[in-house]
Amino acid sequence: MTVLSKGLNFAPAPRNIPHKEYIGAVEQAVRKLPEEEAEEIRNEVSLVLFRAIPPKSNLSRKERLALQTLRDSKDIMILPADKGNATVLMKKEDYHQKILDILTDDTYRVMPRDPTDAVSRKTIELIKKSGIPEEELRNLRPKAPAPPRIYGLPKIHKIMPLRPIVSAIGAPTYNLAKCLSGVLAPFVGRCEHHVKNSMEFVKTLQDIHVQSTDIMVSLDVVSLFTRVPIIDTLALLGRILDRKTVELFRHVLTSSYFLYNGDFYEQTDGVAMGSPLSPVIANFFMEDFEEHSLNSAPLRPKCFFGYVDDTFIIWPHGMDTLHSFVDHMNSRHPNIRFTMETETNGELPFLDILIRRRGDGTLGHKVYRKPTHTDLYLNGQSHHHPSQKNAVLSSLIHRAKKISDEDNLQGELKHLNKTFIDNGYSHFQVHKALKRAFRRDKGDKPNEERPPASKAILTYVSKEDDMKREYMQQDDIRRRIETNYEERSI
Repeated sequence: MTVLSKGLNFAPAPRNIPHKEYIGAVEQAVRKLPEEEAEEIRNEVSLVLFRAIPPKSNLSRKERLALQTLRDSKDIMILPADKGNATVLMKKEDYHQKILDILTDDTYRVMPRDPTDAVSRKTIELIKKSGIPEEELRNLRPKAPAPPRIYGLPKIHKIMPLRPIVSAIGAPTYNLAKCLSGVLAPFVGRCEHHVKNSMEFVKTLQDIHVQSTDIMVSLDVVSLFTRVPIIDTLALLGRILDRKTVELFRHVLTSSYFLYNGDFYEQTDGVAMGSPLSPVIANFFMEDFEEHSLNSAPLRPKCFFGYVDDTFIIWPHGMDTLHSFVDHMNSRHPNIRFTMETETNGELPFLDILIRRRGDGTLGHKVYRKPTHTDLYLNGQSHHHPSQKNAVLSSLIHRAKKISDEDNLQGELKHLNKTFIDNGYSHFQVHKALKRAFRRDKGDKPNEERPPASKAILTYVSKEDDMKREYMQQDDIRRRIETNYEERSI
């Protein structure tokens, strides 16, 4: 329990310095430099490695033994939850049965053989015929293709079903899918009700006023990715793209197959969650669907904003007509079904925002977390580079500032302060992150560094002296930090 509560991204400190790895990576980089400079770097690296001492372990002996026991277990699956950053332990037989329950749905069917070679050949053939410049073709052709694989993430906010994810990295169409997502991206997000992200949506909320009779509602499409109608989507693509490009889309969208437990399965409709093209295609189809559904509705909402499968509306026509509107949306296409949630006590969650009515008709907003959210982030004792840990603190503080209104910002910052400490960060680290975040508001810019002449990618190994120095400073200034934080909050 102790070791798993650190999170699945917790990195144990290495027991040895990876000398050979460092020397090999540095040697590969310095070959591009003048010989005199290269030799100087080799000598410096040799001296550093000679003096290097492995960092102290950030796991106790019992925790390391527990990890080994879990690795050796053949009956247990250790999985990240679909949302909330929780860790789920599940019997392998239960996991296998839940995957099979998904695959017995009409969305999937068993294939008689491995289609990887056939899909690869067709991918290369279509790319050659597409007219794409030769210099770009090399990056699109599949290299040593492997079949996609399906896995499931437990939905702990429901009755523990699995969300199917298809890992398409290395698949025959993966590179082409990435390219096509860039081709389609300029055609997505141009409608007036498109939501780009949470922070942009908060700006939109500032211009909205609600009446006492208005109802805040969120709609959610049931299993959108596996329900996106491919034939209809290809017809929409045909209106904006040339025939050869549409054929590339057709090939990628109709080559959704994967391997599980030795068997190959084909997805009969919809897009696979995990493909780089799927989010853009889903957005593209839903924007057209929503536009036509709104234009044909007998009554229209006061506001309508959509982000892929989530929709926020303000309904001014009463509860009875609201149900009729949802029925109308559900009648527009046999694949698309919406579930509805209405506001409770003047509050409604949408994306990661909790929207709240104010007495003057304006809408307040703050960061929303599901009840199953664990507040578990990259642990401060994890053997990650300090810049990665700082990025965790900075990104969450930045989100708090952008999403929370003035009434809720200080409460969110205090919540984050406790969360960071619970995740193993020191008061000193938290204070520095807050200071950086607020200094950035004053227009301070980080110093720009000159790009290096060559680059070596090295495994990170912490410097013990830096860790000791930080904890010594922490004890000396903790009282001053807490005082400064309170003053800043006021």
